[in-house]
Amino acid sequence: MSIVSALVLYAVIWFLVLFVVLPIRLETQGDRGEIVPGTHAGAPANLNMRRKAKLVSLIAAGLW
Repeated sequence: MSIVSALVLYAVIWFLVLFVVLPIRLETQGDRGEIVPGTHAGAPANLNMRRKAKLVSLIAAGLW
């Protein structure tokens, strides 16, 4: 497998894992009862992307 193929495979795995991890422990604005005007009640209230990106990178590296 060439390096480019390996990187593409890692990117595909990373995005698949990201879409699995995103809804885990997600708390919406509607759940909290603090809906910001102009947003949907299903909008995330505590989205911590930096933490999730690190977790996804570790899981994807293990699967890769």
